[in-house]
Amino acid sequence: MKMFLCVLLLSAGINCGVAAEEWKIIRAEGRDYVSFANAAQFYRFTRFTQASRTVSLGDKHHGLRAQAGTSEFFINGLRFFCDFPLLVQGDDNFISAMDVSKIVEPVLRPNRIAGAGPVETVVLDPGHGGEDSGAAGPFGSEKAYALDVALAARAELQRAGFKVELTRTGDETVSLEQRVDFANRCSKAVFVSIHFNSASGGSGLESYVLAPSGVPSNASSEDQAASVESHAYPGNAHDTANIALAAAVQGAILSRVSVFDRGVRHARFHVLREIKIPGVLVEAGFLNDPVEGTRIATSAYRQHLGAAIAQAIATYDRAVNFKANSPAILAAAGSLPPHSQSITEPLGAAAPSPAKNSQTPSVAIQMSNK
Repeated sequence: MKMFLCVLLLSAGINCGVAAEEWKIIRAEGRDYVSFANAAQFYRFTRFTQASRTVSLGDKHHGLRAQAGTSEFFINGLRFFCDFPLLVQGDDNFISAMDVSKIVEPVLRPNRIAGAGPVETVVLDPGHGGEDSGAAGPFGSEKAYALDVALAARAELQRAGFKVELTRTGDETVSLEQRVDFANRCSKAVFVSIHFNSASGGSGLESYVLAPSGVPSNASSEDQAASVESHAYPGNAHDTANIALAAAVQGAILSRVSVFDRGVRHARFHVLREIKIPGVLVEAGFLNDPVEGTRIATSAYRQHLGAAIAQAIATYDRAVNFKANSPAILAAAGSLPPHSQSITEPLGAAAPSPAKNSQTPSVAIQMSNK
Protein backbone atom coordinates (compact mmCIF):
# COMPACT_ATOMS: atom_id res chain seq x y z
CA MET A 1 0.00 0.00 0.00
CA LYS A 2 2.76 2.44 0.89
CA MET A 3 4.45 2.03 -2.48
CA PHE A 4 1.12 2.46 -4.31
CA LEU A 5 0.38 5.61 -2.34
CA CYS A 6 3.80 7.08 -3.08
CA VAL A 7 3.32 6.53 -6.81
CA LEU A 8 -0.15 8.07 -6.69
CA LEU A 9 0.85 11.15 -4.79
CA LEU A 10 4.04 11.76 -6.72
CA SER A 11 2.14 11.72 -10.02
CA ALA A 12 1.03 15.34 -9.64
CA GLY A 13 4.65 16.42 -9.21
CA ILE A 14 4.12 19.46 -6.97
CA ASN A 15 7.15 20.82 -5.11
CA CYS A 16 6.98 22.47 -1.68
CA GLY A 17 9.16 24.53 0.69
CA VAL A 18 9.18 25.01 4.47
CA ALA A 19 8.05 22.63 7.18
CA ALA A 20 4.37 21.78 7.54
CA GLU A 21 1.95 19.43 9.26
CA GLU A 22 2.10 15.82 8.14
CA TRP A 23 -0.65 14.07 6.28
CA LYS A 24 -2.29 11.37 8.40
CA ILE A 25 -3.50 8.65 6.07
CA ILE A 26 -6.15 6.14 7.07
CA ARG A 27 -7.28 3.14 5.07
CA ALA A 28 -11.00 2.80 4.37
CA GLU A 29 -13.01 0.90 1.75
CA GLY A 30 -9.81 -0.22 0.04
CA ARG A 31 -8.31 3.25 -0.51
CA ASP A 32 -6.46 6.05 1.27
CA TYR A 33 -8.29 8.87 3.03
CA VAL A 34 -7.39 11.97 5.05
CA SER A 35 -9.65 13.86 7.42
CA PHE A 36 -10.90 17.34 6.58
CA ALA A 37 -9.40 18.40 9.91
CA ASN A 38 -6.01 17.23 8.64
CA ALA A 39 -6.55 19.17 5.38
CA ALA A 40 -7.42 22.32 7.35
CA GLN A 41 -4.25 21.88 9.39
CA PHE A 42 -2.05 21.26 6.36
CA TYR A 43 -3.33 24.27 4.42
CA ARG A 44 -3.26 26.40 7.58
CA PHE A 45 -6.88 27.38 7.22
CA THR A 46 -8.10 29.67 9.99
CA ARG A 47 -11.64 28.28 9.87
CA PHE A 48 -12.70 24.71 10.46
CA THR A 49 -16.18 23.62 11.52
CA GLN A 50 -18.05 20.38 11.34
CA ALA A 51 -21.58 19.66 12.44
CA SER A 52 -22.79 16.12 12.04
CA ARG A 53 -21.87 15.15 8.47
CA THR A 54 -21.24 18.68 7.16
CA VAL A 55 -17.77 20.27 7.17
CA SER A 56 -16.54 23.75 6.24
CA LEU A 57 -12.93 24.94 6.16
CA GLY A 58 -11.02 27.86 4.72
CA ASP A 59 -9.83 31.41 5.28
CA LYS A 60 -10.60 34.83 3.82
CA HIS A 61 -9.38 33.75 0.36
CA HIS A 62 -10.39 30.09 0.14
CA GLY A 63 -13.31 27.93 1.17
CA LEU A 64 -14.16 24.24 0.98
CA ARG A 65 -17.56 22.83 1.95
CA ALA A 66 -18.59 19.18 1.92
CA GLN A 67 -21.03 16.66 3.34
CA ALA A 68 -19.91 13.15 4.13
CA GLY A 69 -21.75 10.37 2.39
CA THR A 70 -22.07 12.38 -0.83
CA SER A 71 -19.99 12.39 -4.00
CA GLU A 72 -19.39 16.12 -4.35
CA PHE A 73 -17.87 19.10 -2.61
CA PHE A 74 -17.50 22.83 -3.22
CA ILE A 75 -14.30 24.87 -3.51
CA ASN A 76 -14.95 28.60 -3.38
CA GLY A 77 -18.52 27.95 -4.38
CA LEU A 78 -17.64 25.79 -7.41
CA ARG A 79 -19.09 22.28 -7.47
CA PHE A 80 -16.72 19.34 -7.99
CA PHE A 81 -17.67 15.69 -8.23
CA CYS A 82 -15.43 13.48 -6.10
CA ASP A 83 -13.19 10.77 -7.38
CA PHE A 84 -14.54 8.64 -4.51
CA PRO A 85 -17.36 9.19 -1.98
CA LEU A 86 -16.72 11.26 1.13
CA LEU A 87 -16.78 9.30 4.36
CA VAL A 88 -17.74 9.78 7.99
CA GLN A 89 -16.20 7.63 10.74
CA GLY A 90 -16.82 8.39 14.36
CA ASP A 91 -16.81 12.17 14.74
CA ASP A 92 -14.57 12.86 11.73
CA ASN A 93 -15.24 13.44 8.04
CA PHE A 94 -12.83 12.13 5.39
CA ILE A 95 -11.88 12.83 1.79
CA SER A 96 -9.87 10.45 -0.39
CA ALA A 97 -6.18 11.18 -0.90
CA MET A 98 -6.87 10.93 -4.63
CA ASP A 99 -9.39 13.79 -4.41
CA VAL A 100 -6.89 15.93 -2.51
CA SER A 101 -4.07 15.28 -4.96
CA LYS A 102 -6.12 15.45 -8.17
CA ILE A 103 -8.69 18.15 -7.32
CA VAL A 104 -8.13 20.11 -4.11
CA GLU A 105 -4.38 20.70 -4.43
CA PRO A 106 -4.30 21.88 -8.09
CA VAL A 107 -7.36 24.08 -7.64
CA LEU A 108 -6.09 25.63 -4.41
CA ARG A 109 -2.51 26.01 -5.68
CA PRO A 110 -2.49 26.03 -9.49
CA ASN A 111 0.87 27.79 -9.48
CA ARG A 112 2.43 24.53 -8.18
CA ILE A 113 1.25 22.35 -11.08
CA ALA A 114 4.32 20.72 -12.58
CA GLY A 115 4.93 21.52 -16.23
CA ALA A 116 2.09 24.01 -16.56
CA GLY A 117 3.93 26.72 -18.47
CA PRO A 118 2.67 29.82 -20.26
CA VAL A 119 -0.23 29.34 -22.68
CA GLU A 120 0.50 30.61 -26.18
CA THR A 121 -2.09 28.71 -28.24
CA VAL A 122 -5.72 27.86 -27.52
CA VAL A 123 -7.29 25.01 -29.49
CA LEU A 124 -11.06 25.50 -29.65
CA ASP A 125 -13.06 22.43 -30.65
CA PRO A 126 -16.67 23.17 -31.68
CA GLY A 127 -18.45 19.86 -31.22
CA HIS A 128 -20.08 17.90 -34.04
CA GLY A 129 -20.48 19.50 -37.52
CA GLY A 130 -21.36 18.41 -41.04
CA GLU A 131 -23.47 15.26 -41.04
CA ASP A 132 -23.38 15.19 -37.25
CA SER A 133 -25.76 17.86 -35.91
CA GLY A 134 -25.39 16.87 -32.27
CA ALA A 135 -28.21 17.78 -29.92
CA ALA A 136 -31.19 19.71 -31.27
CA GLY A 137 -33.46 22.31 -29.74
CA PRO A 138 -36.58 24.06 -31.01
CA PHE A 139 -34.48 26.96 -32.38
CA GLY A 140 -31.33 25.31 -33.71
CA SER A 141 -28.66 22.63 -33.48
CA GLU A 142 -25.69 21.99 -31.23
CA LYS A 143 -23.23 22.07 -34.12
CA ALA A 144 -24.20 25.62 -35.10
CA TYR A 145 -24.28 27.00 -31.58
CA ALA A 146 -20.96 25.39 -30.61
CA LEU A 147 -19.25 26.95 -33.64
CA ASP A 148 -20.72 30.37 -32.86
CA VAL A 149 -19.42 30.21 -29.28
CA ALA A 150 -15.99 29.14 -30.53
CA LEU A 151 -15.84 32.04 -32.98
CA ALA A 152 -16.81 34.47 -30.23
CA ALA A 153 -14.14 33.02 -27.94
CA ARG A 154 -11.55 33.21 -30.73
CA ALA A 155 -12.15 36.93 -31.23
CA GLU A 156 -11.75 37.63 -27.50
CA LEU A 157 -8.67 35.44 -27.17
CA GLN A 158 -6.96 37.04 -30.15
CA ARG A 159 -7.59 40.47 -28.66
CA ALA A 160 -5.90 39.19 -25.48
CA GLY A 161 -2.81 38.14 -27.46
CA PHE A 162 -3.34 34.36 -27.72
CA LYS A 163 -2.91 32.37 -30.90
CA VAL A 164 -6.15 30.48 -31.60
CA GLU A 165 -6.73 27.33 -33.65
CA LEU A 166 -10.15 25.83 -34.42
CA THR A 167 -10.72 22.16 -35.22
CA ARG A 168 -13.40 23.35 -37.65
CA THR A 169 -14.32 26.80 -38.92
CA GLY A 170 -17.50 25.86 -40.79
CA ASP A 171 -20.20 23.22 -41.02
CA GLU A 172 -17.91 20.31 -41.84
CA THR A 173 -17.52 16.79 -40.56
CA VAL A 174 -14.40 16.31 -38.44
CA SER A 175 -13.73 12.96 -36.79
CA LEU A 176 -12.68 12.62 -33.18
CA GLU A 177 -9.32 11.29 -34.34
CA GLN A 178 -8.81 14.33 -36.57
CA ARG A 179 -9.61 16.68 -33.69
CA VAL A 180 -7.09 14.93 -31.46
CA ASP A 181 -4.37 14.86 -34.12
CA PHE A 182 -4.90 18.56 -34.80
CA ALA A 183 -4.67 19.48 -31.10
CA ASN A 184 -1.57 17.36 -30.61
CA ARG A 185 0.32 19.34 -33.23
CA CYS A 186 0.07 22.42 -31.01
CA SER A 187 2.60 23.19 -28.28
CA LYS A 188 2.30 25.47 -25.24
CA ALA A 189 -1.42 25.04 -25.73
CA VAL A 190 -4.70 24.16 -24.02
CA PHE A 191 -7.76 22.49 -25.52
CA VAL A 192 -11.43 23.46 -25.00
CA SER A 193 -14.14 21.31 -26.58
CA ILE A 194 -17.50 23.11 -26.74
CA HIS A 195 -20.83 21.27 -26.61
CA PHE A 196 -24.46 21.61 -25.57
CA ASN A 197 -26.63 19.04 -23.83
CA SER A 198 -30.08 17.61 -24.40
CA ALA A 199 -31.86 15.43 -21.84
CA SER A 200 -35.29 15.19 -20.30
CA GLY A 201 -35.51 17.44 -17.24
CA GLY A 202 -31.90 18.58 -17.46
CA SER A 203 -30.50 22.08 -17.21
CA GLY A 204 -27.27 23.80 -16.34
CA LEU A 205 -23.55 23.92 -17.04
CA GLU A 206 -21.08 21.07 -16.58
CA SER A 207 -17.41 20.68 -17.44
CA TYR A 208 -15.57 17.40 -17.96
CA VAL A 209 -11.92 16.45 -17.54
CA LEU A 210 -10.34 13.10 -18.18
CA ALA A 211 -10.88 10.71 -15.29
CA PRO A 212 -7.57 9.82 -13.58
CA SER A 213 -6.49 6.21 -13.76
CA GLY A 214 -8.71 4.08 -11.52
CA VAL A 215 -11.32 6.82 -11.02
CA PRO A 216 -14.97 6.25 -12.03
CA SER A 217 -16.51 8.29 -14.83
CA ASN A 218 -19.33 10.72 -13.99
CA ALA A 219 -20.66 10.68 -17.57
CA SER A 220 -23.83 8.73 -18.30
CA SER A 221 -23.84 9.13 -22.08
CA GLU A 222 -21.66 9.54 -25.19
CA ASP A 223 -19.03 7.20 -26.58
CA GLN A 224 -16.36 6.64 -23.96
CA ALA A 225 -14.18 3.95 -22.46
CA ALA A 226 -15.20 1.83 -19.48
CA SER A 227 -16.45 3.83 -16.50
CA VAL A 228 -13.69 2.50 -14.21
CA GLU A 229 -10.32 1.36 -15.51
CA SER A 230 -6.68 1.48 -14.45
CA HIS A 231 -5.30 2.25 -17.91
CA ALA A 232 -3.55 5.63 -18.21
CA TYR A 233 -4.20 7.63 -21.38
CA PRO A 234 -2.03 10.39 -22.86
CA GLY A 235 -4.37 12.99 -21.36
CA ASN A 236 -3.70 11.67 -17.85
CA ALA A 237 -0.24 13.26 -18.00
CA HIS A 238 -2.09 16.53 -17.34
CA ASP A 239 -4.57 15.44 -14.66
CA THR A 240 -3.82 18.38 -12.37
CA ALA A 241 -3.66 20.98 -15.14
CA ASN A 242 -6.90 19.61 -16.57
CA ILE A 243 -8.80 20.20 -13.34
CA ALA A 244 -7.40 23.72 -12.90
CA LEU A 245 -8.42 24.56 -16.46
CA ALA A 246 -11.90 23.15 -15.93
CA ALA A 247 -12.26 25.13 -12.70
CA ALA A 248 -11.37 28.30 -14.58
CA VAL A 249 -13.87 27.57 -17.36
CA GLN A 250 -16.69 26.59 -15.02
CA GLY A 251 -16.08 29.58 -12.77
CA ALA A 252 -15.82 32.09 -15.62
CA ILE A 253 -19.07 30.99 -17.26
CA LEU A 254 -20.94 30.99 -13.96
CA SER A 255 -19.67 34.51 -13.27
CA ARG A 256 -21.11 35.79 -16.57
CA VAL A 257 -24.41 33.96 -17.06
CA SER A 258 -27.16 32.81 -14.75
CA VAL A 259 -27.15 29.02 -15.02
CA PHE A 260 -27.31 26.05 -12.67
CA ASP A 261 -23.89 24.66 -11.65
CA ARG A 262 -23.90 20.97 -12.57
CA GLY A 263 -20.27 20.73 -11.53
CA VAL A 264 -16.82 19.74 -12.75
CA ARG A 265 -16.92 16.04 -13.58
CA HIS A 266 -14.77 13.18 -14.87
CA ALA A 267 -15.21 11.22 -18.10
CA ARG A 268 -13.21 9.29 -20.66
CA PHE A 269 -14.38 10.96 -23.86
CA HIS A 270 -12.08 10.26 -26.80
CA VAL A 271 -10.91 13.86 -27.24
CA LEU A 272 -9.96 14.02 -23.55
CA ARG A 273 -8.24 10.62 -23.51
CA GLU A 274 -5.89 11.14 -26.42
CA ILE A 275 -4.84 14.81 -26.33
CA LYS A 276 -1.34 15.58 -25.09
CA ILE A 277 -2.12 19.10 -23.80
CA PRO A 278 -4.36 20.18 -20.89
CA GLY A 279 -7.99 19.93 -21.92
CA VAL A 280 -11.61 20.35 -20.87
CA LEU A 281 -14.94 19.53 -22.48
CA VAL A 282 -17.71 21.96 -21.55
CA GLU A 283 -21.43 21.23 -21.91
CA ALA A 284 -22.70 24.82 -21.91
CA GLY A 285 -26.40 24.20 -21.36
CA PHE A 286 -29.42 22.13 -22.38
CA LEU A 287 -30.97 22.94 -25.75
CA ASN A 288 -34.25 21.22 -24.94
CA ASP A 289 -34.85 23.08 -21.68
CA PRO A 290 -37.51 25.74 -22.42
CA VAL A 291 -35.73 28.54 -20.57
CA GLU A 292 -32.12 27.58 -21.23
CA GLY A 293 -32.74 26.65 -24.85
CA THR A 294 -34.31 30.03 -25.52
CA ARG A 295 -31.27 31.81 -24.06
CA ILE A 296 -28.78 29.71 -26.01
CA ALA A 297 -30.65 30.55 -29.21
CA THR A 298 -29.78 34.24 -28.80
CA SER A 299 -26.55 35.57 -30.27
CA ALA A 300 -25.91 37.75 -27.21
CA TYR A 301 -25.95 34.74 -24.87
CA ARG A 302 -23.50 32.83 -27.05
CA GLN A 303 -21.24 35.89 -27.11
CA HIS A 304 -21.27 35.82 -23.29
CA LEU A 305 -20.26 32.16 -23.35
CA GLY A 306 -17.42 32.85 -25.77
CA ALA A 307 -16.17 35.79 -23.70
CA ALA A 308 -16.30 33.62 -20.57
CA ILE A 309 -14.16 30.92 -22.18
CA ALA A 310 -11.60 33.55 -23.19
CA GLN A 311 -11.61 34.95 -19.66
CA ALA A 312 -11.08 31.44 -18.30
CA ILE A 313 -7.98 30.87 -20.43
CA ALA A 314 -6.45 34.14 -19.23
CA THR A 315 -7.33 33.23 -15.65
CA TYR A 316 -5.75 29.78 -15.94
CA ASP A 317 -2.64 31.21 -17.59
CA ARG A 318 -2.16 33.78 -14.82
CA ALA A 319 -2.83 31.29 -12.06
CA VAL A 320 -0.34 28.64 -13.17
CA ASN A 321 2.35 31.19 -13.97
CA PHE A 322 2.29 33.50 -10.92
CA LYS A 323 1.28 36.45 -13.11
CA ALA A 324 -1.55 37.70 -10.94
CA ASN A 325 -4.18 36.64 -8.48
CA SER A 326 -6.81 34.58 -10.23
CA PRO A 327 -10.38 35.89 -10.02
CA ALA A 328 -12.07 32.66 -11.02
CA ILE A 329 -9.92 29.75 -9.86
CA LEU A 330 -9.36 30.65 -6.22
CA ALA A 331 -8.60 34.38 -5.96
CA ALA A 332 -5.00 34.00 -4.81
CA ALA A 333 -2.83 31.47 -6.58
CA GLY A 334 0.18 32.03 -4.36
CA SER A 335 -1.40 32.99 -1.04
CA LEU A 336 -1.24 29.56 0.58
CA PRO A 337 1.98 28.81 2.48
CA PRO A 338 4.64 26.47 1.11
CA HIS A 339 5.15 23.07 2.73
CA SER A 340 7.85 20.47 2.89
CA GLN A 341 5.29 17.69 2.56
CA SER A 342 2.50 17.90 0.04
CA ILE A 343 -0.34 15.46 -0.52
CA THR A 344 1.53 14.82 -3.76
CA GLU A 345 4.62 13.52 -1.99
CA PRO A 346 5.31 10.29 -0.05
CA LEU A 347 3.54 10.26 3.29
CA GLY A 348 4.95 7.24 5.06
CA ALA A 349 2.95 4.46 6.68
CA ALA A 350 -0.80 4.79 6.99
CA ALA A 351 -2.33 5.50 10.38
CA PRO A 352 -4.94 3.08 11.73
CA SER A 353 -8.58 3.79 11.00
CA PRO A 354 -10.09 6.24 13.50
CA ALA A 355 -11.91 4.87 16.49
CA LYS A 356 -15.67 5.29 16.67
CA ASN A 357 -15.31 7.71 19.59
CA SER A 358 -12.60 9.87 17.99
CA GLN A 359 -12.58 13.49 19.12
CA THR A 360 -13.36 16.54 17.02
CA PRO A 361 -10.38 18.70 15.98
CA SER A 362 -8.79 20.90 18.61
CA VAL A 363 -9.16 24.65 18.92
CA ALA A 364 -5.55 24.95 17.78
CA ILE A 365 -6.48 23.56 14.38
CA GLN A 366 -9.59 25.69 14.10
CA MET A 367 -7.70 28.84 15.04
CA SER A 368 -4.36 28.08 13.39
CA ASN A 369 -2.40 30.99 11.92
CA LYS A 370 -2.18 31.48 8.18
